[in-house]
Amino acid sequence: MTPTFLKSCNDLISNWEEMLSSNGSCELDIWPSLQSLTSDVIARSSFGSSYEEGRKVFQLQIEQGELIMKNLMKSLIPLWR
Repeated sequence: MTPTFLKSCNDLISNWEEMLSSNGSCELDIWPSLQSLTSDVIARSSFGSSYEEGRKVFQLQIEQGELIMKNLMKSLIPLWR
């Protein structure tokens, strides 16, 4: 599992290095990167050779959560507000 985690971390760091400006600094929101790192490690370790399929599963879960929250805000529950 350590090589899987190492590969995912190296990919994340290389993406961050690509975002650096010419003077070597940039402002970065790391929350999406950490979410991606977590799903990346889980997909690589649990799905192995079908890594892309695992990434699709996590993307679908994120979309499902967003749709649930959107519909929850639209629903009228007495005394909710």
